[in-house]
Amino acid sequence: MTKGYFCTSLRFPDYRPVLFSIYIDMYKTRTAFISLIILLLISPVWGKAQQKRIISLAPSLTKNIYFLEAQNQLVGCTSYCTEALADNKEVVASAIKVNLEKAVSLKPDLVLVTTMTEPETIEMLEKFDIQVEVFSTPKDKEEVFEQFLQIGSLVNKKEKANDIVATSKQRIKEIKELLPAHNKDIFFQIGAQPIFSVLPGTFMNDYITILGGRNIATDVSTGAVTRESVVAKNPDIIFVVTMGITGEEECKEWQTFKGMKATDNDKIYIIDAEKACSPTPVTFVETLDTLVSLFKTGI
Repeated sequence: MTKGYFCTSLRFPDYRPVLFSIYIDMYKTRTAFISLIILLLISPVWGKAQQKRIISLAPSLTKNIYFLEAQNQLVGCTSYCTEALADNKEVVASAIKVNLEKAVSLKPDLVLVTTMTEPETIEMLEKFDIQVEVFSTPKDKEEVFEQFLQIGSLVNKKEKANDIVATSKQRIKEIKELLPAHNKDIFFQIGAQPIFSVLPGTFMNDYITILGGRNIATDVSTGAVTRESVVAKNPDIIFVVTMGITGEEECKEWQTFKGMKATDNDKIYIIDAEKACSPTPVTFVETLDTLVSLFKTGI
């Protein structure tokens, strides 16, 4: 049998330089890919990709967006959103009526609405695969904070939202400690013709409770009241939440009811409706600060 042998005279190509070159190319490609991923993660371009195109269909929701410094994401608003109008944002709605065609044409990712928006409008927006978030009127200040935090999460501003809520809560605590104990009866009027009262179970009633006062409308169910019923309860202080000439006229009207404590002691005040009626942490505290400065003179 012939023994096996290895032919040392045969010569094979030396592939080592080629293999080394291929390895270097692979290493460079891998390094470049990793570098690209890192750049995407830290660059402004990546941050912009995370931003949304937002439409707000309520002035209070728009205010919250501005307080969160997320207005660069806002593309549409109502004709009553003063901050957005000053920024020349597109108007897509009045107080209630929404121009659906215009709203959809702005290609929003997210639409923020209140329960005042018609369900049919919400349904139509959702049919275009648009995310719609509905916010009800807060029942107390805690719901004001919760909704603000929710919006902060939706617009990628959670840290900013947490900071604002923490600051607001601290200020409320300071206000409670600032005011002395008392038992003043308060009438908190909203608008005129007809006259409405702030009711328990609403975030605006917290203005009264934080001040340590008593709401004279605890037994009112619908909010509508008459002047005679208010006079009969003889409030110590009247806050009129309205704007402009209407507020001045309301104050003059109340001042004709001699014998009522608020009239006799000159404790009838006008409060800025745009702030007082807006369920945002910032305007809530701003309104409280105004009320405290007035209320301390009424104790």
